[in-house]
Amino acid sequence: MAIVSIGNLGLDGRVRVVTFEGMLTAIGIPVPDSSFCRAARELIATVAPPYLVNHSVRAYAWAVELARHDGLRFDQEILYVSAIFHDIGLVPAYDLDGCFERDGAIEAERFSLEQLQPPEKARAIFDVIDLHQLDETPHGSTNEVVLLNHSTGTDVTGYRYEHVRPEAIGPVLTAYPRLEFKRDFAAAFLNQVARKPACIAAEMVRTGLLEEIANAPFDT
Repeated sequence: MAIVSIGNLGLDGRVRVVTFEGMLTAIGIPVPDSSFCRAARELIATVAPPYLVNHSVRAYAWAVELARHDGLRFDQEILYVSAIFHDIGLVPAYDLDGCFERDGAIEAERFSLEQLQPPEKARAIFDVIDLHQLDETPHGSTNEVVLLNHSTGTDVTGYRYEHVRPEAIGPVLTAYPRLEFKRDFAAAFLNQVARKPACIAAEMVRTGLLEEIANAPFDT
């Protein structure tokens, strides 16, 4: 199953079905295509709203771009599956009433074990997702933890935007449009804050996240 580029229409008005792999690999962003990764992208495309699916894809793309800039090596499957699942805790069916990053990490680890991945790999994916909201990653964090922590910031607020190749930005946004990301993501955060005032999301909103989202270097 290919993830459809939401909002990418042909001349006949129909959505063009282009594989996820093709759209990113064409601009030099490698995408793992194991059965594990295919199962992850099939699930997120089924359960999450389009703005969140596209955000998850872009988070992976920006992470690869930042790795290129920083000269960091990374495990493609761990980074990819972590990016795809990092906000699944915002989807009501996967909201366990905890902080959404922890809820998402729990689901990603469960899914990884269900897919017969080694326990240490499943736990590594848990850690990448669980730590992606922190202002600073803990000392000694893996490259995957650092990259997703930074790349989600790229997509949400424009953090390190200048470290992404200019020639990659247009194609990624064309392939995976932001839709009404600023509006919808801010609303999802406010929902979390209202129900979970002790979580990191609430502190982020208190310290200006919504303004940073509004001022991110993207149109929507």
